[in-house]
Amino acid sequence: MRSSRNALLVVAVCLLASPAHAGRLAKGSSVLWVGLNGSVAQLLSPGGGPLDSYEGSELGIHVALNRFVSDAWTIAISGGFDAGSTKFELSGGGDLKLTSSSFNVRFGGDRYAFINDDVALYAGPGILFWKGRGKFQNPPSDLTFPDVTQIGLNGRIGMYARLSGHAALFGHIGQVLATNSGDDSAGKYTWWSNHHEGSVGLAFDF
Repeated sequence: MRSSRNALLVVAVCLLASPAHAGRLAKGSSVLWVGLNGSVAQLLSPGGGPLDSYEGSELGIHVALNRFVSDAWTIAISGGFDAGSTKFELSGGGDLKLTSSSFNVRFGGDRYAFINDDVALYAGPGILFWKGRGKFQNPPSDLTFPDVTQIGLNGRIGMYARLSGHAALFGHIGQVLATNSGDDSAGKYTWWSNHHEGSVGLAFDF
């Protein structure tokens, strides 16, 4: 009898010591995302013509705060900084570099479809504000290009998968449909664009 009581006591201590399983995300839950982002920058080179716009691949940091306003829907605000670089090494020595940098802010929402307590698919729309510029580095004649401002619609689909406790993986891919504008001494540029973007990283709920 005593051995049975001791065994039950050991089991109880082990259960109390083990980390509590986090429940399904629901109304009132908040989730912080921190990860990497890949996107396509819309850029301008100075000159004065409709062919001066160009695209550049960028990588950067993605941070988002999601709040469940129901058991299925969230509102989300996110932002990030990105940069890109293309380098050409001259055979005679030295190199040329075309770089870019940008920041973005997004406000939107997502609809979650839970497979179980730990895994869910999500999808939703958002409004994206983006601003960036390119730079041509050819020392000592570096040239900074005009700023470009972008406002667009961003739809995405992704997956949330809990690792343990309150930590999880997240990842999504999306499409951006946008209008872009920029000014230089030659005049004002405006153009439409569409491109893919995506993010992946860690999620922490609280």
